[in-house]
Amino acid sequence: GRSIALAFAREGAKLALAARRTERLQAVVEEVEAAGGEVVAVPTDITDRAACQRLVDTTLERFGRIDVLVQNGHYDGDYKIVADSDPDDWRAIMEVNLFGALHLVQLVAPAMRAQRDGRIVLINTGASTDPPPTLGAYAASKAALASLARTVAVELGPDGIRANGVQLGPVQGENWQGWVETGSKAAGMTREEFERDQCKDVPLRSVPTPDECAGAVVFLASDLSARVTGQSLAVNGGRWFVS
Repeated sequence: GRSIALAFAREGAKLALAARRTERLQAVVEEVEAAGGEVVAVPTDITDRAACQRLVDTTLERFGRIDVLVQNGHYDGDYKIVADSDPDDWRAIMEVNLFGALHLVQLVAPAMRAQRDGRIVLINTGASTDPPPTLGAYAASKAALASLARTVAVELGPDGIRANGVQLGPVQGENWQGWVETGSKAAGMTREEFERDQCKDVPLRSVPTPDECAGAVVFLASDLSARVTGQSLAVNGGRWFVS
């Protein structure tokens, strides 16, 4: 989310940023402002439709229009196999990963339809098509999110609104570094050896950085992708191209 915000700021976008954790949100706001960007921050829990409405209203009050929605919030779930999962845990995951996105899409749609232009980018995951064990609820919610993007593209395309997804695999960052730290110790490898081993089936032999992933989001929001809608762009070093 931070890298996406900074990438848009570098392109001159005016930003309304939302997250649950105020301290992390404010840190990104300060980075955007330091780079000369214009930004407003709205602490938001996307499972709360009223909070999502406040985010949209604040954006319109500050900037007068909404050109792009990027939905990057997610909840990764209970880490249980399907047979042992609590259906209520699945519902909680769906509230964030599907219904949170649905709230935002529905609430920005009127402004985008009125101006006959809009770009929606829903951040997704390779788990939506290749679910690993213990991530069944997460994978199901993200598969639904991918379907939402395709349906929105069909339904709102006549109003000049494009909707796409970005499917990410592993990304360099806190989670990846933690995985490398734990995994390398368990395997008796150096961090470098473990990373090479984890990337041996990735054609580009490396995990994308957050900034590299953000570039794909900016592309889908820009006029360079003016005739691209209903698509899911994989940013994963080519991982899915190997059998």
